[in-house]
Amino acid sequence: MRVLFTLGLALALSVSFATADDLKSGPDKKIAGPFDVKAITGDKAGKTLCYFCQYNGQQRPAVVMIFTQKADDNMVTVVKAVDAVQKSNEKLGTFVVGVSGVAASDFEKIQTTHKLTTPLTVAVDKDGPEKYKLNKDAQMTVLVYKKDGSIAKNFAFKTTKEAADKAKEIAEAAEAAVK
Repeated sequence: MRVLFTLGLALALSVSFATADDLKSGPDKKIAGPFDVKAITGDKAGKTLCYFCQYNGQQRPAVVMIFTQKADDNMVTVVKAVDAVQKSNEKLGTFVVGVSGVAASDFEKIQTTHKLTTPLTVAVDKDGPEKYKLNKDAQMTVLVYKKDGSIAKNFAFKTTKEAADKAKEIAEAAEAAVK
């Protein structure tokens, strides 16, 4: 009896750990629609706008939307990977949205040092657009979606370090979506 109880407990714990590692953030089937950001960098710097609306109006074949709670070198690694794809696929739409305390000054410092192509923005709604259902446990959520609004790939990371480790995979998803 004790052996069965121990096996059952071990199985229950392994299942709970498996689901704890499976972090979900943001929509997984269809993009959640328009929202406003304040552009910190790029040709729209200083303006409040809707990149979702702009890219949708331009009929971009795919868009990479990066929500981040942290502006650090790991985030830069992810953005540079996406920048590289965008440079060889000019129709790919890209933008970063700072949420949960990321300030304009954080992105200004990063831009001064790294000269990123992807526009860096801060969400008008501090925690990001509510309808996107961003998980507060995810320091970074990356949504790659197609022109029809379908999500090609959704990435959610507990840390920006985890995201940086998957930068190549994110870039590959962006490249696949734009074709």
